[in-house]
Amino acid sequence: MIFLEVLLFILGVALFTVTLSSIIGVPFLPTHHKQARAMMEFAALRPGLRVVDLGSGAGRLLFLAAERGADAVGYELNPVLYFWTLLVIKLKGLSGRVSVRCQSLYQADLSGADVVFAFLFPKPMAKLAPKLFTEMKPGATIISYAFSIPGHTPIKKEQGIFVYKV
Repeated sequence: MIFLEVLLFILGVALFTVTLSSIIGVPFLPTHHKQARAMMEFAALRPGLRVVDLGSGAGRLLFLAAERGADAVGYELNPVLYFWTLLVIKLKGLSGRVSVRCQSLYQADLSGADVVFAFLFPKPMAKLAPKLFTEMKPGATIISYAFSIPGHTPIKKEQGIFVYKV
């Protein structure tokens, strides 16, 4: 009986997450491991760099960036994924290097970012583009997975990954 209650709870949380993602317009789709590693290489991450992941999901890119010595901040509006990421940050002992904020990616502070990651559908990406190219410092890198940034030409396109310089 308790198994059934736990299963129903998990299904309820999953349904809530899918519904919330549909309302927000950006569903949770994790970046594939191979492409996530390629994104780290394309970003040339090293200690001292500041990374921002817009729509950080379960934190995969945040943790990979921290492994390479970068400080990483994620923005995730989905409360289930936000709390999951907080838990993993604690479990991995990364509290000083990785953080996550439960707030809209459109309100993210990009002024100090050396690298910004985004995996967003075309409409949200188009809405985000002006913010990226006006708030980020010259020379910063934007890496988009699966979808290009409308109106901008990438300096590199490989494995479904688009790399831009500000």
